[in-house]
This record gives sequence, structure tokens and C-alpha cells, in this order.
Amino acid sequence: MSKWLKFTSSCAAVALVGAGALAQTGSSASVTVSTGPHKGEYNFAPTETCVIAGFSTKPVGISVVMQAADSSLSIDMPSIDAKHANEIQIVLVIADGPATGKKGASSVTYEIDTRPDSALEAFQRAERANKGMTGKATTTLMEKDGSALLSFTGQTATGVKLEGSVTCRKMV
Repeated sequence: MSKWLKFTSSCAAVALVGAGALAQTGSSASVTVSTGPHKGEYNFAPTETCVIAGFSTKPVGISVVMQAADSSLSIDMPSIDAKHANEIQIVLVIADGPATGKKGASSVTYEIDTRPDSALEAFQRAERANKGMTGKATTTLMEKDGSALLSFTGQTATGVKLEGSVTCRKMV
């Protein structure tokens, strides 16, 4: 067997083992909308990866995007230290069924964004330029069995109450 073929076979074996580990270490989340027309619980299966990382001179933060059949969830918490615990962006998009007279489905977006401009990258500040901070939130972060559990409660600027949690499993 040639050296190249052995190397390729070894890489494929490592990739398969890594893929199995990733499937077992995915993150999960649940968000409850307690007011408004989309009242209910939205669950996200453990298939997505939650990133707990610090980049360059930035502090350690959490970032995750999850999808389900009827909804998607995005969470960005630039810093997980106690001083910045309530600086978070939560975006929940819920499919609302077919739009009247149009092809495809419509959706509704619930957003809470309490991150100060100083915690954002330039492109994030540009995205948020016309909105500013919206809503309010409180968070709790715990570590248990090698996983990080982020719980939050909050209210959008329009008064819709959101409550949820995300479990970020650390990759082995």
C-alpha cells in the first residue's frame, strides 16, 4: 500500500471517529414563548455544535445557531464572565405557515439584544445600526459534567416573554 493511500485511509478513519464524537456531543436548547400569538415551547435537538471560545484578544464567549422543523434559534454571548452576564443576543425565528397569496412560508422573528456596541465587531454594529439594543434579559451560566448550561429569561421590545436554556457540550 502506498504512503499516500495509508495517509488517506488514516485521515478517513479519524474523520469517521470524529464525526461519531460530534454527533454525541451536540448542543441542545429549548425556548418557551410565554406570551403572544406564537406561545409555546420550541425544542432543538442535539445535532448542532455550540462554540465556547475566545478569539484573539476577545474574552471567552458562547455562540450557537440551531434549527428545528418549525423554528431556528441564534444565541450570541460575547463574554461569559459575571460582569457581562446579561449581555446577550437571542433571535428566535418561528415559521408561520404559508403567506397569504405568496409561495413559501412566512415567519416571525423575536429578538432580544442587550450587547453593548463595545462588545460587537464592526459588521455587527452595522447590522444593528438602525435598531440599537432591544429588550431585556437575565442569564445564568453553570458548568456541570463538562458541559456549559446557559439559562435565560427576557422580554422583547414588543413585550413578548422568552425563557430558555442551551446546553453546550464540550467536544472531547
